[in-house]
Amino acid sequence: MKKIRIMLLMLILVVLIVGCGQQDTGTGVEDGKVLGVVMPNATHGFLGESIQHAEAATKLYAEEYGFEYQFLTSAESSEQNNQLDTLINQNVDAIVLWPHNGDEVRSGAQNVMDAGIPLIVYDRLIDGFEPTMEVMGDNFTIGEETGEYLNQYFANELAAGEVHILEFKGDNSTVPQQRSDGLKRTAHENIVIVQEFSTGWQRATAQEQMETFLTASSVEEIEAIKAIFTHDDEVVLGVLDAIMDYNGPAQLDIRLATGVGGRRENLDTFKPIKEGYAIDQVTYLFSPTMVRDAVEYGAKILNGESFSGLYLIDTMKIDESNEVEFRGSDIYKIRYESDL
Repeated sequence: MKKIRIMLLMLILVVLIVGCGQQDTGTGVEDGKVLGVVMPNATHGFLGESIQHAEAATKLYAEEYGFEYQFLTSAESSEQNNQLDTLINQNVDAIVLWPHNGDEVRSGAQNVMDAGIPLIVYDRLIDGFEPTMEVMGDNFTIGEETGEYLNQYFANELAAGEVHILEFKGDNSTVPQQRSDGLKRTAHENIVIVQEFSTGWQRATAQEQMETFLTASSVEEIEAIKAIFTHDDEVVLGVLDAIMDYNGPAQLDIRLATGVGGRRENLDTFKPIKEGYAIDQVTYLFSPTMVRDAVEYGAKILNGESFSGLYLIDTMKIDESNEVEFRGSDIYKIRYESDL
C-alpha cells in the first residue's frame, strides 16, 4: 500500500510539472514555425532603409513570439521566384513578399498560395492576384492629394489657362501607376503633363533626365513648366540638382516640386531651395518604417491570428506649414532617432 501511495504522488508530481511547462503565455508560436521575408536588395535610399527596418522588425518579433525566420533579398524577379520556391520546399509557415515587379513574380506567388502557405504582399501589388493579405502605403490617395495641392497652389493660373508640369515616376510597378491615377482623378483639367520620365527611383537618373529636358527643349517649352510632380523624395533632389546647375537661355519659372517620402534630407532643403530658387516643396509621408507592419502581420499569422484583404497605411502632407511639427512626430523619431 505504501508503494502505491508513493507511485501516486510521483504521478501527480509529473502531471503538475508537465502542466506548468505547457502553460499558455498568450504570445508564443508553436515550436519550429518559420517566417520567410523576401525583399528586393538595396544599399541606399528608401529601399535600403526599408530593408534595415524589415530585418530589425523580423528579429524583434521572432524574439517576442518565438519563431524562426529566413530573411532573403535579391537583385531581380527571377531570383525572387527561386527564393519563393525554396521557402515552399522548406515548408515555411508564412511568407512576407515585397515584389520587384508584381507581374514577374506572379508564378512564384501563386506557388506559395497553392502550397497553402499564408502570403502577405507588401507595397508593390500583383494585378489580378489575391494573396492572403496586402499591406501598402495609400498610393492612390497620395496622387489624389497631390492633384488637390496643385489645384490650390495654382488656382489663379488654372482659372486663366493651362499649367504645364513634368512627371518623374519610379518604375512600371503598381505603385507609380496608382499615384498617377490618383493625380489624374483630382487634378484640374488645365493641368497638363508635358512629359513623363521613369527614373528607376534613382536621383542621378532624374537629374540626367531633367538636364536633357532643359537642353533639348525650346525656351518657350522650358519657361512654360510651372511644377514638377515626382513619385519619390530622392527623385526630387535629382531634379533640383539639374535646376540648380542650369545656366541656359531660358528663364525658369518652376514654382513647386512635389515628392513622396517625408525624408529628413528633403525637409532640410525646403528653406534654402525656397530662398535661392523660389521653389516651394511638398512631400507625402511614405516611410520605410511601414514595412514593419507587414512583418508584424506575418508574426501574428504564425501566432494563430487571421487576416485578409488590403490594409492601407495612411499618408500625410508635409510642406513649409507643418515641417517643424512633423519633425517632432513619433514616426519621424522612429525613423531617424531609433536604434532600429
